[in-house]
Amino acid sequence: MDNTTVHPLSKDLEYILDLLLFKGRPENRDIDREVVVLINHGFTVGFSPARLQPLWAAYRVAGSDRDLGFDRPHLYYEDARLDPEWQIGSETFGRHGDIQYHVGHMVPNEAINRQFGRLAQMETFFMSNMSPQRGSLNRGVWLTLENMIRNIEDTPDKDHVWAIVGPIFSNNPDQIDRPNGKVVPIPEAYYCITVDPFRYPWDRPSNVDIVCFRIPQAAESGTSLETFIVDLNRIENETNLKFFPAWEDDDDDVASRSIVTFDPSEIIRGAPESRHRLLAQLADE
Repeated sequence: MDNTTVHPLSKDLEYILDLLLFKGRPENRDIDREVVVLINHGFTVGFSPARLQPLWAAYRVAGSDRDLGFDRPHLYYEDARLDPEWQIGSETFGRHGDIQYHVGHMVPNEAINRQFGRLAQMETFFMSNMSPQRGSLNRGVWLTLENMIRNIEDTPDKDHVWAIVGPIFSNNPDQIDRPNGKVVPIPEAYYCITVDPFRYPWDRPSNVDIVCFRIPQAAESGTSLETFIVDLNRIENETNLKFFPAWEDDDDDVASRSIVTFDPSEIIRGAPESRHRLLAQLADE
């Protein structure tokens, strides 16, 4: 069961969808809330009309000899592909109670800017790529994670690194009122799934290391990312999404590829903790 459709205005780009996702788009197991796929030039999102924000957003990071470096845009933009009832306006989220919420990019503009150029970077400023994220998280632990992913070293003996990110909601989330009358639920946490193939064939489960993070909105700035490592099953259970559906269940146990614990003092050469390029950065901290 997959309650997902590709938006009609993304149909012309559907042929590049597999270039932006590792082993298939996430399957939506929620029969009550549809996911609508929006395909952009360099990343893709699974937008929830019920939540008025993406439930997943996916991109890849590859090395290059010379990065592009366009200035960051100053404005956010409504995604004109969305039906009017799914649009929340392009204003910032502002405060809810005594907490400041940022317009939180799910796919970061810097990672797309440096790989795919100006148009792709501008598309990361569509509100369809945004979620109400605490300012302390957006400037703190989440930014640290984004920077580590963006700065992963790409070498000839490694494939690209892939990331899938999105929100996690409680059963009764708080909500932010928008100037246009829409009401946007506030996530209690965000997840990030990082995929680092380390051996050919690059897409075989036994040749891939997966590290998953679950970061609460209230995460304190400066907290080590290793604190937030969880297994893939937890994220799938909390989001009603199934990741990497192109892997058949009887081919390998995908969840077992997730790293549950990580001790920088016990790095073993060739073990997932040293192979995965993001974890290697944590070990060097």
